[in-house]
Amino acid sequence: MHLDRIKKHISLLSLFLLLLPVVLTACSTSDGQGGNQLASSRVLPAEQDESQKRAQVSSPLQVSTRNNGPWGIALDEARGFVWVAEPGCDPKPPCPSAFPTKITKFAMADASFIQDFPEPDGKYSNPFFLAVNPSDGHVFFSQPNSDAIGMLSPDDNRFQQWHTTTGSTPYDLLIDKNGNVWFTEYNSNSIGFLNPKTGKIVETPTPTAGTQPYGITLDPKGNIWFAENAKGIAQVGTFTPTANGSISIKEYPIDGTLRSQPHLITAAPNGHIWVTEGFLGNITELDPATGTPTHYKVASACRRPPDNCTHMSGIAADKDGNIWFSDSLNATVGYFVPSKRIAKIQPLTDPNAHPHDGLVVQSNGSVWFTEQFGSLLPGELQGPALVMWPKGTLK
Repeated sequence: MHLDRIKKHISLLSLFLLLLPVVLTACSTSDGQGGNQLASSRVLPAEQDESQKRAQVSSPLQVSTRNNGPWGIALDEARGFVWVAEPGCDPKPPCPSAFPTKITKFAMADASFIQDFPEPDGKYSNPFFLAVNPSDGHVFFSQPNSDAIGMLSPDDNRFQQWHTTTGSTPYDLLIDKNGNVWFTEYNSNSIGFLNPKTGKIVETPTPTAGTQPYGITLDPKGNIWFAENAKGIAQVGTFTPTANGSISIKEYPIDGTLRSQPHLITAAPNGHIWVTEGFLGNITELDPATGTPTHYKVASACRRPPDNCTHMSGIAADKDGNIWFSDSLNATVGYFVPSKRIAKIQPLTDPNAHPHDGLVVQSNGSVWFTEQFGSLLPGELQGPALVMWPKGTLK
C-alpha cells in the first residue's frame, strides 16, 4: 500500500512537471498581451512576426501613412518597431489649430503597418517628434499645440501627459541614459527637462534671448546639443545633462554673416556636430574642440523654380560617419562623406514629396524617412509615406 501511494505521488508529480511549461507560457502570453486588449482584440500578424526577429528586407520600401502628414520617426531596434508621429498639419510652428491625431507603429523588418494609436480627446494634440525609451519601449512625443510632452505605453494603450509653460511650444526631444526627457521649447526659447517618474519639469532659458531652439541630439560623450533656429542668431548650444534638470548652457556661433538658421542637429561618431541650415542649402560641421564651423553646400539644382528650391531639414549620422540629410523643398535625400567632401544625392520622383524632419539611420545602415506630402504622380504610391532604404541603396 505504501509503495502504491508513493508511485501515485510520483505519477502526479511527473504530470505536473510535464504541464508546468505550458502553464507558464500561457501565463507569460497573458501578462504580455493582456493590457493590449484595449488597443486590439488580437495580436496583429506583423507584430507577431516581429517578436521572432525577422530579417530585414534587402530592397527599398515605401508604405502609405494614410494621409496624416507624417513628421518625426523613432526606431525601437530592441523590439523591431518603427514609430511615426502624424500631426496632420504643416506647422509654422505650431499647427494653425490643435486637434488630436495619432502615432503609428510599423514593423522594422518590412515597414508593414501594425497599429494606429489615436490620441485621447481633450488636452492632447498634434504629435511632432518622437523618442523611444529602450528599456521599456515607451514612446515619448512632443505636442507643440498643447504645450505638453506625452507618453504612450504601447503594451496597454495608455497615454500620459505632462504640461510645460503655456506658450512654450515643446518641439524636438530625446531620452538620456537615466530615462529623463530633454526637449527644445521653440517659443519660450528654453530647454526643457522632464523626469517621467516624478513629473518634475525644469525649463532653462538659453543665454541668448529669442533663439527658438529646434533640433536636439546626444553626442558620443553623453552631452546634449541643440540648434537655435531664429533669424539673426546662427548658433548651436550644448550642456551636460543632470539628474535634477539643472544645467549650464554654452553657445557656439556657426555663421558670422548671421544668415544661417540651424534646423535639426546630429552628432557624428567622432563627436563632431552637424546641423542642417534650412534655406541656405547647407549642412554645417562644428568641431567642439576648436569651435570651428565648416559649411558644405549640398543643395541640388532647383526642381521647383523660381524660389522653392531648397530647405535642408532632416539630418542623421550613420556608423561610418556619413551624414544623411533631406531637402524638403527640393525633394531630395542624400548623404555627405566628410573624408572626401562629396555628396551623394537622390531626387525623389515627385518634386512635391516634401521629405522634411523625419529622418533616422538604423544601426545596420538602413535609412528611414517620411514624405510629408508624398507623390501624386500616376502609377506611384499616392500621398504621405514612410520610406526605408537599405544600406547601399544610394551609391
